[in-house]
Amino acid sequence: MTLRTLDPSTMRHLIRPCVIVTLILVAGCLDATTEPPGSAEPDNTNSVWTVDLVHTLPGQQTEYLRNIEANWAGARRIARARGAILSYRAFVAPPDSSRGWDVLLMTEYADSAAWSQREATFEAIFASPEYVRVPTARPLSELRTFAAGGVVMRALVSEPPVSSRRGQ
Repeated sequence: MTLRTLDPSTMRHLIRPCVIVTLILVAGCLDATTEPPGSAEPDNTNSVWTVDLVHTLPGQQTEYLRNIEANWAGARRIARARGAILSYRAFVAPPDSSRGWDVLLMTEYADSAAWSQREATFEAIFASPEYVRVPTARPLSELRTFAAGGVVMRALVSEPPVSSRRGQ
């Protein structure tokens, strides 16, 4: 997985959803311990996403991004190969003190049932010989803070991945 620095026009397209995510979090509507929207009635038609907005501490972005590429993405590659998640994304913006975050992490689950199993899924991955954790020089708490973490969202509108559209 390669992390991309986003240009200003792409950032403008991400700002509105991020503001909405932040407002949802501030309003206390969702957090990592709540059920995803509509989970009282099973819904297997829409995927469920977890979204984390991360603020890297001054001078720590490069080391934190190494951790994302090695550990966060490594665990998700295994989860995807096992069918536990559908996809994952990591976006990075230039560090900017006027914005509360510079890394956006997203993990897509097939449905609320898959989302509900996320902790057991990743505990099993971390315990498996398939997963090799790459140590960081400093604890993650010295590299980043969460501007908004564990926000749960259900996909409303989705476009097929680019790879599935290439043959059309």
